[in-house]
Amino acid sequence: MSTTNLFVELIVIGVGATAWVVLLVLALIGVDKGVLEQILQPAVALPVLAFVYVLGIVMDRLSDMLLEKLWGEGFLSASFKSRAEYYRDRRLILTHSERLSDLLEYGRSRMRICRGWAVNWFLIALALDVLLIARFPEKSWSLYLGFSGTAVLLLLSFATWISWRRLVLNEYRKIREQADFIELAARQEKETGPA
Repeated sequence: MSTTNLFVELIVIGVGATAWVVLLVLALIGVDKGVLEQILQPAVALPVLAFVYVLGIVMDRLSDMLLEKLWGEGFLSASFKSRAEYYRDRRLILTHSERLSDLLEYGRSRMRICRGWAVNWFLIALALDVLLIARFPEKSWSLYLGFSGTAVLLLLSFATWISWRRLVLNEYRKIREQADFIELAARQEKETGPA
């Protein structure tokens, strides 16, 4: 995977994390148009991008730890007897097939983005509710926005989690199958000699 792809991936995850952080900050300090206008100045773009990137790294690690702890071993055991066997098969693909390695890394990138956003959507829902309760408790539209916004955001979180789950299970299955294929091809080449 290229450094550019990884950078973009972490920015994508960081944008979601920035959204819920901003909602929480607005809940704590309030909505001030002057501050928002200052933050949206072009001169602030680079520091904001750096903040989004670092937040993307943090959210990637946090979502990995959380989802791995909750579902990691169960998903892995559907295709492998042990984590060591998974790493052996993955290493086999990475060292013997550039094309399969590229496909593996592309799938892992999508997996990381879904994993990060499954957590981000959930945290955005919570932060939105905190903002509405803290800053707009008396507004008639606040309750409606809170219920409908939370429902939509939690649905997005669940849908993204389902996507992540499918990507993980497919990755494990493909690694198992591709490693078997590489080993079979190596045995055949050894028996018959190079083509």
